[in-house]
This record gives sequence, C-alpha cells and structure tokens, in this order.
Amino acid sequence: MATQNNNTNVMMSHETIASNAPKRLVPELRFKEFNGDGFVKNIFEDIFLFTTGKNIKQNEASPEFEIPCVRYGELYHMYNEVIHEVVNKTNLDRRELKFSDGDEILLPSAGEDPLDIGSASALTIKNIAIGRTINILKPKYESVYSQIYASYYINQKLKRKIASLAKGVSISNVYNSDLKGLYIILPSLAEQKKIAQFLTAVESKLQQLNQKKELLSQYKKGVMQQLFSQQLRFRKDDGSDYPDWEEKRLGDFVKINQGLQISISKRYLEPVEGSYFYITNEFLKEKSEKKYFIKNPPNSVICKKDDILMTRTGNTGQVVTGVEGVFHNNFFRIKFNKSCIKDFLYYFLVLDKTQNTILRLAGTSTIPDLNHGDFYKLKISLPSIEEQQKIASYLSAIDSKIETVTQQIEATQQFKKGLLQQMFV
Repeated sequence: MATQNNNTNVMMSHETIASNAPKRLVPELRFKEFNGDGFVKNIFEDIFLFTTGKNIKQNEASPEFEIPCVRYGELYHMYNEVIHEVVNKTNLDRRELKFSDGDEILLPSAGEDPLDIGSASALTIKNIAIGRTINILKPKYESVYSQIYASYYINQKLKRKIASLAKGVSISNVYNSDLKGLYIILPSLAEQKKIAQFLTAVESKLQQLNQKKELLSQYKKGVMQQLFSQQLRFRKDDGSDYPDWEEKRLGDFVKINQGLQISISKRYLEPVEGSYFYITNEFLKEKSEKKYFIKNPPNSVICKKDDILMTRTGNTGQVVTGVEGVFHNNFFRIKFNKSCIKDFLYYFLVLDKTQNTILRLAGTSTIPDLNHGDFYKLKISLPSIEEQQKIASYLSAIDSKIETVTQQIEATQQFKKGLLQQMFV
C-alpha cells in the first residue's frame, strides 16, 4: 500500500516470513521501487577507515581567519547531520593541518555529555581543516555507502550505543578503536542515496523555516526599538497626529504583588477541589516536567489572564501573560489602571532597553533580586490609549506570524522524526 509524503511515494513493507526462515532486515517505510532486497548488516571496521584531525586551539580559530575549519565542539553546537558550509577559520600553517576530501563522517570524540559524542555530521566539502578530538570515518571502498545516509543512521540508531562506550569522569571520551566493532545496517547504495536526498530536502525545509523565524524576530526587534523611541509613529485614521507621549513611572499606574512560596508537601500533582495551578520558574522552561496545584490560596497571589507576571529574582525580567493560577514568590504580579493596556505594557517590559535596566536594578549578586521600589521607579513614556492599541496590534500581528512559523517548524520536526524512526532498521 503506497503512502504519499511530500509528493514522494514511499511504501510500507509488509513481509510474511516463515517461522523457520531468517528474518529479513526491512524498515517500516520504504520507497516503493526498493521493495525487493532487505538491508545488510555491516561492521564499521569493514567499511570505514578511521583517522583523527590535528589540533586547532580556540585562539587559532575565528571567522576572521583564512582557512575554513571544523573543531570538535562545533559538531554538536553548530551542525546537523550534513555540513554544507563551515563557520570558523584558522590561521595555522597548512602543513600543520589535516584537510577533508569531502567524503568524511565526523564524530566528536570528547565532551561533557556522552550523548554529544554520538552526534555524526557528514562533511561534504573538500579542503576543510579538521580539528583534533574528532573521530573521522572515511569509506574503505567506493560505492559502499552514502555518507549522508550513514550520518543520519548513526544519529538515529547508534547515538546511545556510542555514548555507552564513553570513558572518563568530567570529560567523556570515545576513540576510533571503540567504534570499529559497531554495526550499521545498509540497503543498496541507490536506496541509501534516495533516502539521503529525501531527508536532506526535509532538513533544508527546516533550515528555511528557522531562517524565516529569525528574520521575523529581528524585524520585530527593530520595529519595537523604533516604536518605543518614537522614531516611528502611528497616525489617527483621519491622518492627524496623536498627542505627545507622557512620561511616567510604573508606580504611577501599576500595582505589584509578590507571590507565594509553598513547601513541596503542600503541592498537589493533580488538580483537587478549590485548587489552582502553581506557576513557578519551571513553567517558563520549554519542557516542564511537573505541574503542581495549590489548594485554597489567598486572592492576593492568584493571577488572572489579564494580569502580567514577571520574574523578580534568579532569571529576572522574564515576562508571561495569559496564564491563570497561583504565582510563586519569585514572581511579581503586575496590575495596571486604565491609562495603559496590557499588551502595550507587555511589549515595553520585554523591550531590550527595559530588560537591560531591570537586570541592572536586580544587581550582580549570585542571585539577582529586583525589589518593589526599584520596579516602581522604572520610567515609561505612555501614548494615548488609541495609539497604544495600534502599537500593540501591530506587534501582536508579527508575533502571530512568528508563532505560525514556529508551528510549521514543530510539524516539520515531527515529520522528520517519524521518517527517521521508520526508514532505518
């Protein structure tokens, strides 16, 4: 049965295998033209040549130098499965360096996190200087494997296995000798290339979406600076100017409350009668592991969707809106009168200039802490409510575009994840 994905026909393989026959190595998802032979197990030592790079120190690498290079830490910070272009360059003598032939697979051989060591990247460019502490895998024979397919395979199927080979305490190490006994399961070279081409197209789409998101974010940042500095002004619908902005202190029109610190024993993992969601700094992280609930809290520490929350200590200045619950002691709840609308105040608080002031006022101690008085003294220029609304609406429209692109990125990442799970054995 054929399944259509991104205008490319891929096919689910349903094999009926006799109980006494050896099991064929076939993936769940396959291009229909390759539905014949199964995949073959290959030991690394049989198909790869193993080498390492030459030392390029941190002060010997910079985008300003001449010779393109890859250092080991960059592999898991800057690159994905395929390296199409490099960031750094080195000023070392060419005779001291090891250069790529454009057919290498690179794996960092050291790192603080063992999982980083299993991060394979196919280096598709010739004459790139390869740094030390990198395990370099090259083809032993021609027409054995696609380096891009192999890179995706290692990251999908072997990363944890490679991590388990790591030795060391503070820094983990995996050497070429540790890798030689690993197995990689390969289809025909033609099928490898087809899979690699397809996955590269998906990755290219992800890169385009990420670039689009970055450009929108930079545009929003620039527009915010112009709007709040009044370099850019809106006009009334009849073309006339809005009134001059009025300088105030936040204390003139906002009121803040500090949250509630509750012991673990009084937190519930599930909602109970009379309970509220407990908003902690964990809520601001992308992946919050636990959600707590608090029973019968006082009204003074309950946040409504129309309120603004801002962290006052620790990672001071993080702002969140549109959430309901009991807020932790690390937060200020910000309420405001009718001289200001929520979205305008929100964008003022996340403005780079405001954030820098907040961080300065919070101090430079081990745990920065913003006090009530300093927050109230923050200066803000307020336009008329009508102009505030236009500013907020314009910036919200940009945020909506950024959110749409973010959702597209997440959907494409999930699509890629599903492919990787189903196209490899």
